[in-house]
Amino acid sequence: MSTRRHVTTRLMPIWLALLFLFGMAGASPSRAATYALDKDQTNVTFTWNHLGLSRQSARILDVSGALTFDPAEPDKSAIEATMKPASLWSGIPAFDRQLKSNDYFDIAQFPTVTFKSTGITKTGERTGDVTGDLTILGRENPVTLQVTWNFTGDHPLGPSNPTFQDKFVSGFTATTKLLRSNWGMSRGTPLVSDEIEITINVEFIQK
Repeated sequence: MSTRRHVTTRLMPIWLALLFLFGMAGASPSRAATYALDKDQTNVTFTWNHLGLSRQSARILDVSGALTFDPAEPDKSAIEATMKPASLWSGIPAFDRQLKSNDYFDIAQFPTVTFKSTGITKTGERTGDVTGDLTILGRENPVTLQVTWNFTGDHPLGPSNPTFQDKFVSGFTATTKLLRSNWGMSRGTPLVSDEIEITINVEFIQK
């Protein structure tokens, strides 16, 4: 074997290692990032059984929060959210006032409702269970949200609307059921159901 060939053979593992490293550097980067909740595109709706006659609903309009999310590892995500029940809206002003009174949310003493995730379990390619602590009326209890991951990527309106250019977004839908009496909110039961169904549609914008 010539000296040149011998040197080339010895260098091959080094070149292979360099090619591997450069190949990894050229791969698509992880999109782990922090997102801010888009209030204008977030909807928190809760419904209840009213006297066995129908299901009624109300919304909390003022919601803020932050999400840490990596599409490659969604089970390592984390979310915190704050809701202000003073923004409750049912479409019936008198009922809204009652919901905000000490009969229910008591917004004078407890102006915020908070949620902080404690764990995430994947249940499918785009679904998962998000467990966390929900605090209402100063009481903290665990809840589990069934979450569907709808989209992550450049904002779909970016190509046609300058307002959305260079915005990277994520969207989710979440549902859960809970017993309001667990937070000391039992007025009206059983005529008005203890069980409440919650649906959340939320969009986040990458910071």
